[in-house]
Amino acid sequence: MSTPSRQGVIHDLGYRGFQGRRLGTGAILRELFTVSLGHAFGVGRSGKSKVMPWLIAGLMLIPAVVLAGIIVQLGRMSLTDQAELFAPLSNYFGFPYWTQLLITVFVATQAPVLFARDLRYRTIVLYFARPVSRTMFVLTRLAALATAIFLVVAVPMTIWYGVAMTSELDRGVHTRNYLSALFGALLLALILAAIAGLVCTLTTRSGLAVAAVIIVLMVTSGIVTSALSITYQSEHPARGQIPASFNPFTAVAELVAGLFDQPTPNPTIPRPTGVGVPAAAAVCVVWVVAPTLLLIQRMRKAASL
Repeated sequence: MSTPSRQGVIHDLGYRGFQGRRLGTGAILRELFTVSLGHAFGVGRSGKSKVMPWLIAGLMLIPAVVLAGIIVQLGRMSLTDQAELFAPLSNYFGFPYWTQLLITVFVATQAPVLFARDLRYRTIVLYFARPVSRTMFVLTRLAALATAIFLVVAVPMTIWYGVAMTSELDRGVHTRNYLSALFGALLLALILAAIAGLVCTLTTRSGLAVAAVIIVLMVTSGIVTSALSITYQSEHPARGQIPASFNPFTAVAELVAGLFDQPTPNPTIPRPTGVGVPAAAAVCVVWVVAPTLLLIQRMRKAASL
């Protein structure tokens, strides 16, 4: 009597054999992504865990709703008055830049949920039908965290953009700025997820991880802002591109401004031209790739995945 060939590995619970259909690696990763994304917003967790992510998401909506209200009011004014009053607000990427404190708090509080708890308790809530490689596990977790960050930023911007499309404002300008800002928001989400994930694996305690992520992002933001103010007042303000590269928010703002010919959200941030644009792109790539590779290595050492 021949023994049925095994099409893969499944962990045996020990008391009952599994005769159902075994899902493939793609289905497992999709489920891991879905559950991780839900956990980033408190879904499937305790009621207390839902407070912070939804509070931040609600606060992020306030500036967008205010801007949408301004658009509605401007729609009742002459086109000249609309141009004069709305021009400073037409830079969509200014939204994630000026709300970076809220975004930082969201990242700091939710990144430990997806990374620090794995290392501390060495268990996850899912039961895999097949082993998942360390790299795919980490990348899926990162994708879920980046998606959560992107949604927190993109949904308010989309509301703002949707209201603008129903007004008498220049739809071409708004569409161009909105799409470039979405690109910046996606890139920013990838960078923040990679950095926060790496920081969270350095400590297995959620409280310390939250504080560490806030310190890393906000301290660098404060230092870079001071350096940009100094270079802006100097005879060579373009040199500010170098210090701006050391913070995710200013680095992405530089790239969006240079790549899509957009105004910078802060006048102290220089808009790169010529070789400065690929240089800004290279900086952003390094911001994504370096922390991700270090995170994979850190997970291998700490969790033996």
